[in-house]
Amino acid sequence: MLTKTKKHIQVPREDWEEMKKNPAFSDALELIEDISDLEKSKKVKGKDLTLAQYLKKRNVRNNN
Repeated sequence: MLTKTKKHIQVPREDWEEMKKNPAFSDALELIEDISDLEKSKKVKGKDLTLAQYLKKRNVRNNN
């Protein structure tokens, strides 16, 4: 069940994972996750990752 307030929208993890399997939603959900990770990383100092480390953490294949 989706929960929506003025500032937040919550999606149960099970629904999120199911939507990630659907090609129609997967790119959008990846983008949302990337935006969330970026906002979190802006608040943390001194824990820089290389691009390769970031891609590995996100389970994204590096085509280099």
